[in-house]
Order: sequence, then structure tokens, then C-alpha cells
Amino acid sequence: MSSLPTPVSDHVSDIASKSITDTLTDLRVNPEQGLTRADVDDRRKVDGYNEIIEQKGHPVLKFLAKFWGPSAWMLEVIVVFSAVLKKYPDLAVVSGLLVINAVVSFLQERRAEGVVEMLRKRLQVSARVLRDASWQIVPSRELVPGDIVRLRSGDIVPADVKLLEGDLIVDQSALTGESKDVERKPRGKPTAWSF
Repeated sequence: MSSLPTPVSDHVSDIASKSITDTLTDLRVNPEQGLTRADVDDRRKVDGYNEIIEQKGHPVLKFLAKFWGPSAWMLEVIVVFSAVLKKYPDLAVVSGLLVINAVVSFLQERRAEGVVEMLRKRLQVSARVLRDASWQIVPSRELVPGDIVRLRSGDIVPADVKLLEGDLIVDQSALTGESKDVERKPRGKPTAWSF
């Protein structure tokens, strides 16, 4: 019985605190050549794509969840009291409001999810990466551990990276809320989605 190789990222205990030379050795990458196509394919099979898998719930469960929460509970209590007190017109009106609220909320959420998905597809982040000794532009989801990425002023950092050379001023406000830019040096580690 054969098993998959251990992900490259599992071999690297703490990349942020290691020296650049140790990091390159652990990741088995030549900084002048980058990774080969075969290396990329092998690492992608083991480590997967550079993306966070979004968990999508079943639509029926999402709809039923609209009946769970403080606003829905208040209406549900009114429905119960109306039934107990035999005030059927109130029961019908409040039950209708409860269902209409759930339907409208569910439809708005579905529409918003569709817009977010469309924006995600349109705003694909690309990265300049060194592979097979030449710089290529690839979608950020195609990055694998060990890729050498070139960052320029104004680029969105496509993944967690370790600087090999140069200084970088990074806007991390989207991640941390901090309004001041942060300076990174070759021992620093810019985090994905910094600008």
C-alpha cells in the first residue's frame, strides 16, 4: 500500500523564523531557477491549490436557519401566544410576517452570494512567479509552496511569502484594520492579501 508524500509545507516547521538559506533548502527550491513544472505538479497533488475551500451549505438548511434568531424568536413567541389565546387573525398575520421575512432574507442572501461569486471570478489575483528559469504570470490559486514570487509596488500579495531581497512597504489594512503601512525586509513575511 503506497501513501502520498508528506506536503512540503509540513517539512517546514517555522518558515518565518528561519534564515532565507534554510527556508530555500527546506522547500527544495533554487532561487535562480524556481520550481520546475514537475515540481509544481507534484506539490499541487500533495498540497492542493492556494485557496480556501468555501463550505456551501444546503439551500434548505440556509432557509430554515432564517427561523432561528432573536427577531424570528420574538415572532414565534407571538405565534404561540396567539394560538394559546385563540387569536387566529393575529396568528395568521404574524405567521405570514415570519414566513415573508424568512423568504425575503433568504433571497437577498442568495443574490448577495451571487454578486460576491461574480466579483471573485472577475477579480482574480495573478502573480509573477519564477518557474523553469523564466518569469511567468499565473493565477494566485496556482501557487505552490516554494514558488519564487516577484512583488512590485501596488501588487496584491498573492500568498504568504518570505522576502528574499529588497524592502517592501505593505498596506495590511484589509487584514488588520491598521491604517499605517508596514515595512518588510528580507526576514519579514508579508501576509496574503496585503497591498
